[in-house]
Amino acid sequence: MIFRNKNNEIRSGFKIIAFSFIYLIFVSTFTGAIGGLVGGYISARYNSSLNYNDISELVQNYMQNSSQGLLISQVLSILALFITLFIVLKLFQKRKFEDIGLNSIKKNSKNLFYGMIFGAISIIVISVVLMITGNIKFQNSFRNPQFNKNTLIGIFLFILVAINEETLCRGYIFTTLNQMDKPWLSAVMSSAFFAALHLLNPNVNLIGILNIFLVGMLFCFMYVRTKSLWMPIGFHFTWNYFQGNVFGFPVSGISEISGIYNIAYLKENILTGGFFGPEAGIIATIVLILNFILLNKRKKRVNKGRL
Repeated sequence: MIFRNKNNEIRSGFKIIAFSFIYLIFVSTFTGAIGGLVGGYISARYNSSLNYNDISELVQNYMQNSSQGLLISQVLSILALFITLFIVLKLFQKRKFEDIGLNSIKKNSKNLFYGMIFGAISIIVISVVLMITGNIKFQNSFRNPQFNKNTLIGIFLFILVAINEETLCRGYIFTTLNQMDKPWLSAVMSSAFFAALHLLNPNVNLIGILNIFLVGMLFCFMYVRTKSLWMPIGFHFTWNYFQGNVFGFPVSGISEISGIYNIAYLKENILTGGFFGPEAGIIATIVLILNFILLNKRKKRVNKGRL
């Protein structure tokens, strides 16, 4: 009874621990390999004039504080994630990727589209409210967008972030926890894990973590209602992309992302979220709650199922 539940299934906690162990092995292996290659390149470029600590610091700075480095990190993470999923789902649990919400994108294209629209509109509303209340000012006018290489890189970066985090937190962790057949409890636990992943982000604060927990609950709500990960993936993608690569906000504390419209002035207060980004502001809290209400009304017109 310690390891198995009343249905003779291995308890979800042990499954998640085993999954995390395998996943971290692959992440550390891939990261170490790429870090070695980048370090070798830096060493050759500087003719080995730098010591090991200097090279390690440069590699870490590149991987964490540049769009290219962040993109490479996400590629490594998603490779590790899907290799781990294949091992765990296919070899041990005899399940399909469809069982964790990664079903046909063609059949769920409408859910993906709605998710992207909701995510984009949410950030646009937050930005407009902050602008008209004088809490932010942009460097350039809306008639003069400043496109750059990060405008394109950001698309790939935040698509990978969305797929990576939604597949991990909603796809595997929420689905595994939900073998308890208590979806609200599973949603709370997986959203708490999702929020915990951001605890070490720069400039993190309490409201930011609470809002990340709230958006995790919203993603669980979307997942249960649509029986697919594509709506939360779509929302997650445009929510991040419009924050960083459109309006130039920090994204969950990460500020090394240039936008089409960059911020010249930002009041650090409870409305803007300060240097963590709008996710740490109460305007975002209100907008997320409105998304719950709109999604609930939309799905009630389709079916009467509830979370």
